[in-house]
Amino acid sequence: MPRWWTRRGRFAKTCIRIYIPPVDIDRYTPRGFDCTCGNLRMAARAVSAVYDRHLREAGLQASQMAVLWAVAGFGQAPVKDIAARIVMDETSLLRNLRVLEGRGWVVLEVGQDRRQRLASLTSEGREVFARALPLWKRAQDDIANVLDGKLKDINRELLRLTRALG
Repeated sequence: MPRWWTRRGRFAKTCIRIYIPPVDIDRYTPRGFDCTCGNLRMAARAVSAVYDRHLREAGLQASQMAVLWAVAGFGQAPVKDIAARIVMDETSLLRNLRVLEGRGWVVLEVGQDRRQRLASLTSEGREVFARALPLWKRAQDDIANVLDGKLKDINRELLRLTRALG
């Protein structure tokens, strides 16, 4: 039997009817572990939890460490360039930078073009970053142990995937 989705418009006289074809839900529900997106997201959550646990001592989360690292690598750079480098939406990066700015670790300045924002680490941000590096290394070692020494190969493949799709 055909299924229809009906939505009343803003005015009582309008009505939208859309046909929804039947889906063999039993075929799709046992997704199992053959979905690359699902598997990457699960792995990302698990890996992030390891890094978060280690970086907590420095008052950082893994996502914040990644942003600090990107800003440190550029010196002073436009947010747009940093976002492109780490394949992150510019708005999301700016939101993250504002949090770090509030903690006194990052400074955001107006560029020559008044719409442009330039990000750089403060001296306190450099100290936090330096304190976090050995903690990051411990998290990195934990992940490497689980991956039986294949971490460099996996990282290379993940970067290749990111560059190809990002």
